[in-house]
Amino acid sequence: MHGQQTTTQPTVGSLFAGIGGFDIGFENAGFRTVWQVEINPVCRAVLADRFPHARQFDDVRSIGAHNLAPVAVLVGGFPCQDLSTMGKQRGLAGERSGLFYEVCRIAREIQPRWLVLENVTGLLSCNHGEDFQAVISTLAECGYVGYWRVLNAQYFGVPTRRRRVFIIAGLHEHPPIELLADAESMDAVHEPTGAEQNRRAFPTLLAGSAASQIDISGSGLIVQANGWDSMVERARASTDHGLCLGLDETNFAEARAAGNAVVPQVVEWVAKSLAKTF
Repeated sequence: MHGQQTTTQPTVGSLFAGIGGFDIGFENAGFRTVWQVEINPVCRAVLADRFPHARQFDDVRSIGAHNLAPVAVLVGGFPCQDLSTMGKQRGLAGERSGLFYEVCRIAREIQPRWLVLENVTGLLSCNHGEDFQAVISTLAECGYVGYWRVLNAQYFGVPTRRRRVFIIAGLHEHPPIELLADAESMDAVHEPTGAEQNRRAFPTLLAGSAASQIDISGSGLIVQANGWDSMVERARASTDHGLCLGLDETNFAEARAAGNAVVPQVVEWVAKSLAKTF
């Protein structure tokens, strides 16, 4: 039954958990984190303190159906180092960002109902858009269809511009249509590796969805989504540091972990929409 457990709270499994940004967002929306996977020992110490009810694992390559409890939702911000415009952009061929395929392997094995992934916007343009197409195609091969969105933390009460790609997909079912609400008009990009792409948000459906079209090639990225053009309105906070994780900002290791964290407020908005499906 799609990995969903019969409990009063829908369950979550967290890959590349970091210090729990994804998990805080989902738990604030009424979910319960069952297990977390994180290789960094500093981050694991934070997770153990904040999520004592969750089982911890240290390496995505060593987990699967043989040692993971089934969950309703699988979440994760797979490594971005090979996708970021600040790096060499080796893309999915890189050792770290290539761990995306481990996400797909795990999804195949435990079959969660919903899958929520996050990454930098460089994912859209890396290798002229071919890596993003590979992500969508691979998820479709696993049976997952849904939406992808660029969400900016500043529209969710966070005083910073942190734009990230979110992929929200279901196993043979589409997520709630409200997740298509966008913060910018849909447009066409003629230079997918250029700076203009980084200033736009392009929502679309994953492969297999008829309500939208996507054409990715070396010369352009064109997206249509049947006029879905509404804005996600969020009041911008002036004092909230955006993470609300209770870390020691004077500790370099913890500060670095916080800098890499998924913003819980953004995740909570996604999670609340998915919570309505249970």
